[in-house]
Amino acid sequence: MRDRSDRGFTLIELLVGLLLGTIILSAAITFLITHMRSLEGSDTRENVARNDRYVGALLRRDLQLAGIGIKSGTRYGTLSVWPGTSGDTLIVLYVPYQPEPAPLHPVDPTESQPADAGEGTCGPRCIEVLYDPTKPKELLVGDLARMEVEGVRRLVLINDLRIDGPEWEIEWTEADSLLHQPAGLTGTPNVQLKVPGTFVQKLAVVIFYLDGERLMRADELNLDGSPSGQVVAYGVEEFDISLIFADGDTLGRANPSDTDYSNDYDDIAGVIAVVTVRASRVDPRVNNGQLVRKTSEWRVSPRNLRYEKNRY
Repeated sequence: MRDRSDRGFTLIELLVGLLLGTIILSAAITFLITHMRSLEGSDTRENVARNDRYVGALLRRDLQLAGIGIKSGTRYGTLSVWPGTSGDTLIVLYVPYQPEPAPLHPVDPTESQPADAGEGTCGPRCIEVLYDPTKPKELLVGDLARMEVEGVRRLVLINDLRIDGPEWEIEWTEADSLLHQPAGLTGTPNVQLKVPGTFVQKLAVVIFYLDGERLMRADELNLDGSPSGQVVAYGVEEFDISLIFADGDTLGRANPSDTDYSNDYDDIAGVIAVVTVRASRVDPRVNNGQLVRKTSEWRVSPRNLRYEKNRY
């Protein structure tokens, strides 16, 4: 006779065990699915927040470059904003350090002074400047530079550079304006070159602008004057920049041509940047099926512009 302890499971016990196992397994699967959906939602929100933080950090860093080594003038800004149809364009200018500031290259004083306005010493878009051959050649084709003629500032984009003994023959692109500022000697009005009294200095630039819903950043120009940009962030729906002036006014851009003397380029004290970033797609499980967006506002007061205002 077999002992009762040697018996197997009864059918009822087996069914109860299977039922309990099914319930536990179902609960585990439900928990796993819920957790995965939660992670996906967190990942969507985090991607938006990450883009937002990156754009903010980049703007704050690059805006601090404005005015390094060069003071703003009434009509010549080291920080400028230009409204566009899809978003604003932000332009930051400064003198690069390599490790010293880019040097001033004066026009060779032995050259004859051009008789006509808009003419250089070696052509309509060419001047001859002195350089120090013992130092590294810091000017290159494609560089942006400022040309200053007895206090009148112009931008030039170098498209040819020739060495002629102790001189550089600098030739620039044919453009009356660059970055919304007068360029060359032919910008309105034409400039009468003075020998001596003129110098050229390399400039660095940072440009932020929207291309569709891509926020672009450029630190160089194409030879046609357009920015050569790289994508900073995708899904940027809004890029709105306002200028803060020393008297506390907030405007969309500087205006040195009106009768208000407090909204010129040398009155700019900072900027307000408003940026809206969105997720790449709608997820019905996230944000009640609505597209995730994040709008942030940053106020930045570049230290060099603050220094300019505090000197007086």
